[in-house]
Amino acid sequence: MASARTFKVGPRALLAGDGGLLMAAACAVVMGLALLLGSVPHAPIVVGIIGMAVAVFAPLLAWRLHGRHADGSATGGALLGYITGGALLFLLLMLGAIVARIATAVGLFATADDAGNVVGLIAVVAIVVAYLVVVAWLDVDALRDLSPQRRTHAWLDVARLLATAACVAYLVGVIVWATGASDVDDVGLILLLVAPGAIGAAVVTVADVMVRRDEQGSHAHLISGA
Repeated sequence: MASARTFKVGPRALLAGDGGLLMAAACAVVMGLALLLGSVPHAPIVVGIIGMAVAVFAPLLAWRLHGRHADGSATGGALLGYITGGALLFLLLMLGAIVARIATAVGLFATADDAGNVVGLIAVVAIVVAYLVVVAWLDVDALRDLSPQRRTHAWLDVARLLATAACVAYLVGVIVWATGASDVDDVGLILLLVAPGAIGAAVVTVADVMVRRDEQGSHAHLISGA
């Protein structure tokens, strides 16, 4: 279903990129709603429910747009992917804290807070650069595929472009908000976008691995019985 160029990169890499992009975009919309409805009664409950639905259906959307079908092995893989993605993020945060403590201990920074801020900023810059490279790769493929001569996965292409627009709008909003408010943790807000993207990529990747290992489930779905 992907173009010849994307198959050279690898269908698993493409699936992982789309899973991460769609998850990040859906979470960006939810977080935007949370900011806009912050003072509305019962808004946190509504946003929380929407957020849980997004966490399930964003990877599923990426899975379905790649033409994948469904069974229990993919469901188990998806659940394992949530655990794997969360564990990796936790380990990265712990690694950042350890690096900050070491840097403070050897005298590179005056306080642990200073070290943590610098390490966090470096990590965010590195992650955002990698994130932008992946998104650019997906969008270039989408724009190429939407030409009249191709159109092999038009719905996936449209979803990529809309997801990119949502992520860009969120990032611009964070930058504008952080510029006008000194107490805003802009690094944390950016991580709130990147972390769901990493989990979304992990979910579809582990589901794909499980499905490929289970040759009997040739028509695999992300949700059992879907």
